[in-house]
Amino acid sequence: MRNNYTFRTIRLANKYPLLTSIIKQVVFWIIAFSLLVIIIHLNALSIFKTIDRDFNITFSSLISFVLFAGLSLGVSLGIIDGLLEKRYFKNRPLGISILIGSLLYFIVLIGIVTLTRKVFLEHAGSFFFDETTALVLDKNWKYYYFILLIYTFFMTLVMSFINQMSKKFGPGLLLPFLFGRFRQPREEERIFMFLDLEASTKLAENLGHIKYSSLIQDCFLDINKKVKDYNAEIYQYVGDEIVVSWPLNSFRNLNCIDFFFSVQKQFREREAFYLSKYKSLPFFKAGVHAGMVTAVEVGDVKRDIAYHGDTLNVAARLEKLCGIYKKPILISEAVKNLQKDKSKYNISSLGIKTLTGRESKIEIFSIQKV
Repeated sequence: MRNNYTFRTIRLANKYPLLTSIIKQVVFWIIAFSLLVIIIHLNALSIFKTIDRDFNITFSSLISFVLFAGLSLGVSLGIIDGLLEKRYFKNRPLGISILIGSLLYFIVLIGIVTLTRKVFLEHAGSFFFDETTALVLDKNWKYYYFILLIYTFFMTLVMSFINQMSKKFGPGLLLPFLFGRFRQPREEERIFMFLDLEASTKLAENLGHIKYSSLIQDCFLDINKKVKDYNAEIYQYVGDEIVVSWPLNSFRNLNCIDFFFSVQKQFREREAFYLSKYKSLPFFKAGVHAGMVTAVEVGDVKRDIAYHGDTLNVAARLEKLCGIYKKPILISEAVKNLQKDKSKYNISSLGIKTLTGRESKIEIFSIQKV
């Protein structure tokens, strides 16, 4: 269940990022304004009861307000959030991203609140409220105006925080994490690919630590572009290594191999950039294995989602063997058996081998494009 939800979320976010941003904002703001309406409505009822007057606002008018405010604000902020994320927020500090996003949200908010007043009081007040209620709301609008501004600005900070947390865990993982889906170990079938920078020690020595770290940063950013294209999940970054994964039940072909060769093509297309900046073109080797793993939430001071199992060990060992066999990518038999299109890749067996730290043997395959 969690795998299907996560994979669908990743696929939707990668294919329609702007639509995903709008849907997320609309859902959030409809919930947020529903809570605000309940609070204000109960407060108004108590005040009108004190002065022995009827407070006549129909349920349909409350729903109309929530939907109007939630949709208008959600769509506006969703578009802004999607465009900023694509054009501005990349490589920006987290605090700056939250601050700038919140300020822009606040400007939009003022416009939406002003528009809400015109719709619900000036143009359609008689449809939603009786004369007394409309008069009270109109006379006290400046107080409701400040309530709306303060509440909505605070909720924009909450939304910005949720967005950043979602990036930390990755698309489709925040809700399962919040609902405790990983508190107990859960078995999953997954494909893991370990991507490691070739000749990293020599590069670090030649470039120095600072420039080498900049190289790793640029490499990971380029790999991330392809992660979105192939609906991969980034499991972790370890030094100059990146581990990506796919749920096996949502995947029945060598999409992971397509991803690897697409990454290599991405670096070749950026050859001029890397040669001018680092005097070297990075090359990543990869090991790929598929099988059962256990997913569990670990840590207390710093919590994270960890995968355990022999599948990860095999993938990591295969990646280390790439240097020995002088192959860019090595796969296991479990991955080879996922192949459907036989005309796309040439797969050659390197024999049955015993991997380091493992008693049972495994057949290893090299793979290259036809």
